[in-house]
Amino acid sequence: MSGKRSALGAMGSQGMQALASFTIQVLVARTLGFDGLGAFAIAYGVMVLVAGLASGMVGDSLVVLERRAPPVRSALQQFAGAIAVTAALLSATIAAASGLMDAATAVMFGAGVALFALEEVMRRLLMAGFGFWRVMLIDFASFVVALAVVGLSALAGSLSLFVFLAAVAAGQLAAISLGIVLLPREERYIVGFMRGGHGTVFRYGIWRAGQQFLRPAMLTVIRTLVTVLASLAATGLLEAGRVFVAPATLAVSGLSSYLFVSFARDSNTALSAKLRRADRAVLTLVGLTVVIGAVLVAVLPWAGALLFGTAPELLAVIGWIAYTASIAAVTPYGALAAVGGKQATVFAIRAADTVLAIAFVSAVLLAGGDVQWVPATLAAASIAGGLAIRWMILVPMARAT
Repeated sequence: MSGKRSALGAMGSQGMQALASFTIQVLVARTLGFDGLGAFAIAYGVMVLVAGLASGMVGDSLVVLERRAPPVRSALQQFAGAIAVTAALLSATIAAASGLMDAATAVMFGAGVALFALEEVMRRLLMAGFGFWRVMLIDFASFVVALAVVGLSALAGSLSLFVFLAAVAAGQLAAISLGIVLLPREERYIVGFMRGGHGTVFRYGIWRAGQQFLRPAMLTVIRTLVTVLASLAATGLLEAGRVFVAPATLAVSGLSSYLFVSFARDSNTALSAKLRRADRAVLTLVGLTVVIGAVLVAVLPWAGALLFGTAPELLAVIGWIAYTASIAAVTPYGALAAVGGKQATVFAIRAADTVLAIAFVSAVLLAGGDVQWVPATLAAASIAGGLAIRWMILVPMARAT
């Protein structure tokens, strides 16, 4: 029963995060248009990308490694701070230098990047103790504060990209503050600067960070390709389709987060039994995606127009559903292999299918293909990576043990 409650909490936490992201991006589309949504999608994609880096290097490491050992905890703290600060400075500088944002908006963007990364570490620290319902609470606090910032700004009559980035940053700060209060007493402490743990964290975390980095990095590259080869409005319209399907994507991500923590804690079960459990999880997640996807397609004609002013293309929505199904088929196997010490091999396979996906999309766009085919193209490459992880890593490991 406890496991079911934790799994529901994991889905609830990701669902709340999906609702917040979904609502903010719908508001951007309705107030700033598809050009504004395209710019916000690029900025938000960078935040997610950096959060993925922090989640892999620090978040996954604190789940698998002995996080209460002082040298390891000190290294985790230092990596978290370094990722947040470095990414914030680089993001703000590049955004201002490229002309995508003015100076003030770029600074707020940098603040949002740093806070997004630190909030993700807080979420993973709560998850490590199976506090998934507490994660849902801090995500709810983030959502409420972000909406309050947007609402107050709307009343003042000044909605802009700066305001929406400020809303995201304020929400993440609120979530971090509440997370500190909700942490179990044994987790609510920091240690001073120590040596000795950096190598341990780096050797495990670098591969997980790389893997967590791949998907948001790929989506950022794809958005950039669509913007350059088509238009910013095309990026915004394609992003609208992804946002429309986000509830299914985040439900899959939530259960996948639970599986990773569960696999890490369940060290006494044979790998063959865990592989059967991963197979069942894949079937469940793919089935869940199909059901939610069917509902989304059914309501697309009126819900899409209501949310975005113009309904996203049906082909793009179906493609994003297929991409979500591919995530459902990949993530449980990747989590199990990483817990089993094969994180470097998992990264190599996922890097290969990411490069393949970008190459496929580039070929489609350069050949004059419809932008709406992009999500389905991504799904084809992703599912290939998931099958490779199962048959090239997990099956031989299970036979050997």
